[in-house]
Amino acid sequence: MLSSGAAHAERLQDRVDADVVPAGHGGLKKAEPGLAPLGQCTSALDLRSWLLKYARNLGFYGARYIQLARPCWGLEESEPGFAIRYLSTSSQADREDEHWIASDPAIGRIRGAYVPFSWSTRNGVTGNPRHRAWLDGERARGVDAGLVVPVQDSAGCPAYLSFFGFDEASIQRLIDQCAPEMTFLAGQFHALAKTLVPIADWVGRAPRLSNRELECLRLAALGQTVDESGQTLGISGRTVEFHLRNALEKLGAPTKLRAVVLAFGAGAAVAI
Repeated sequence: MLSSGAAHAERLQDRVDADVVPAGHGGLKKAEPGLAPLGQCTSALDLRSWLLKYARNLGFYGARYIQLARPCWGLEESEPGFAIRYLSTSSQADREDEHWIASDPAIGRIRGAYVPFSWSTRNGVTGNPRHRAWLDGERARGVDAGLVVPVQDSAGCPAYLSFFGFDEASIQRLIDQCAPEMTFLAGQFHALAKTLVPIADWVGRAPRLSNRELECLRLAALGQTVDESGQTLGISGRTVEFHLRNALEKLGAPTKLRAVVLAFGAGAAVAI
């Protein structure tokens, strides 16, 4: 855990990276005129620069963009999502791997969410030790609170912008004043990010399954027996068992349920 001096130094380093200085602790503010149009971004680096300036313009330290993979049927609550795209303005972005991202408590609230919401490292109550550790880590870095702007994607792979800073009360006032504007810009940002931000490196490490193996796993996730799956696909139950066995071996999964979680939650079957 960082000392208070180290946390302060990190915040100063984050601030040095941008042309726009955050608002004082008196509260957040609406974005000021002069921010370059989002449509002028032509690379992931441009998007990162725009996101950092927008975050600082609002009074935050910085922000992150996360897109989640499509969940498997019936497993949304137990496996809320796996990041397939990620862009961070933090000076410690190289430490924010897929496991750290998956511990973000906001992920469990993204699917089906359409309005911005705030979070706090001080007042948040969670029984999940992984979430608590994530919040404690953010607090050690000098972050008291944050703002999440969700984006629902037609392909079933939602995304969100996560702004981190301080003063939850000011963040709530900002939501009350600027929610439509932030939601619109988050949608624009996501549309560009799907083109400009590459799929995360960790997704490529997932085993690749054949279309037939994926079909058999999908039907298993829906609760079909191997014979029922065979009838649906026009193949024998023995052939379904063959494809399921291959999928389990590729994923290193002991059960069909775990294979489904790994395939659809960890990027082996990514729908973009």
